[in-house]
Amino acid sequence: MAGMLWVSDREPGILDLFAELLPEAEVLMPNELQARLSLGQRPDALIIDGTQLLELPARTRAKLLDLPRLLICTGIMLGSIPMNLIAGPGVAVLAKPFCVEDLEAAVEWLRGAPGALPTPSLPFAALVQRRRPRRPRGRLPAQ
Repeated sequence: MAGMLWVSDREPGILDLFAELLPEAEVLMPNELQARLSLGQRPDALIIDGTQLLELPARTRAKLLDLPRLLICTGIMLGSIPMNLIAGPGVAVLAKPFCVEDLEAAVEWLRGAPGALPTPSLPFAALVQRRRPRRPRGRLPAQ
């Protein structure tokens, strides 16, 4: 991934982990991120905590969803995340807690060429790309 990469999370361990894996990334505390966004600054890619993203004003969230790469790291159940937050073509979700393989795949996705999708072998629950159709729940119609 060429360009500016920011990482923002409330958990120091997550910040340290991404700073180690992505030395080119700029680590920002949530208040620093909000200050930069309010000044109109935008990265080319952002890793952000899901709760932190939900707390941002709707207009700011909309601008972030248009970034080339937005990785949402969250402990929120995937089914509870509003679909409009994970529907963008450059948006992916890394569910916490995550395993090393999922983290590596997310980092590769962040570094990938524009429009690149996560690896096909990645579990759906770990990294979500674009909106997925919901399957109807309940009984199947009688045959």
